[in-house]
Amino acid sequence: FQDEFVYANLDVKEYGLLASCFEAEGIREFSNGESVSDYFNDLIQDAKEAERLEREAEEDDDDFQTTHVETDSIRAYKQSIRDLKRITPERELELAREIEECTEAGDEVGRQLAMDELVNANLRLVMSIATRFQNQGLDYMDLIQFGNMGLIRAAERFDYRRQIRFSTYATYWIKQSIKRALINCSKAIRIPAYMVEILSKWRKATSHLTEELGRAPSQEEVVQYLGLPRKKLSIIRKAIMIYNLTPQTDQSESGWSLGEMISDERMRTPDEETVDNDNLTFVMEQLEKMDPRDAAVLKMRYGIGEYAPKTLKEIGSALGLTRERVRQIETDALMRLAEMFDGRSRPE
Repeated sequence: FQDEFVYANLDVKEYGLLASCFEAEGIREFSNGESVSDYFNDLIQDAKEAERLEREAEEDDDDFQTTHVETDSIRAYKQSIRDLKRITPERELELAREIEECTEAGDEVGRQLAMDELVNANLRLVMSIATRFQNQGLDYMDLIQFGNMGLIRAAERFDYRRQIRFSTYATYWIKQSIKRALINCSKAIRIPAYMVEILSKWRKATSHLTEELGRAPSQEEVVQYLGLPRKKLSIIRKAIMIYNLTPQTDQSESGWSLGEMISDERMRTPDEETVDNDNLTFVMEQLEKMDPRDAAVLKMRYGIGEYAPKTLKEIGSALGLTRERVRQIETDALMRLAEMFDGRSRPE
């Protein structure tokens, strides 16, 4: 359904009127969670962007202006596509028709040749669009590759009968491919696309309520403003923390590290495990030096070695001692063991 709006190629007023009609009917978002008003605004910007890129390409077909530090791979890629010729709108429609006809006839070779020409002629469009998504978690060359995947998808779906520029149609698919890649690949923990849309609405609602209330709104106020169920609040909180992580630092805006957010506090760390094992080895060595009865009391009382933890009464029954006598032996043995630990930590 959204694909049809890309073909519509309307002007700013028409897109705005269409968005108003949706809102009047109470339709404020698509099934994927994307806001209707945001979607139409993107269509307007896509159309303007495609026109601008076309004008720039016609004015200076040999220049690639980018805002990043060029690496060897970027320079090599730019050199590889420098000699690719741009094609006219009429040729774009011819190639789209050839792709469809070859697909129906089962001519895979002819289809691939037409696809290659159509895609190659628009690789610079991908490069220009990818520039706008830099510093958001993916390398520039990765952005280009995902943009190229969107371009190929556009070439496969393009309907030449609609009589619009292929670049206008392809811009939408290129951006969608790059955005989805940023959502799926740039974060340490992947967040579902629908949740990313909710977070986008959350930021806009927070900004709006801040202006309206004159202060930062509480999370409960934002949830109420968006009309979301309160039971989703805990999920959104976690998603906000994860979404704010940057690949460079793994640190969220809240100051929490990734490890702090996903670690299981019930599990010991490797350092703690090492110290515990070392201490247990030392205890076993000292117990061997103790009186056998005293050592047996400690082993049975604390479940050391082959013993399971026992009560004073159970230990007394096993050793033929009273409960009080077992307690006294335990106290004395623990004091001697503590002295051994003190001597171990004290420098010689």
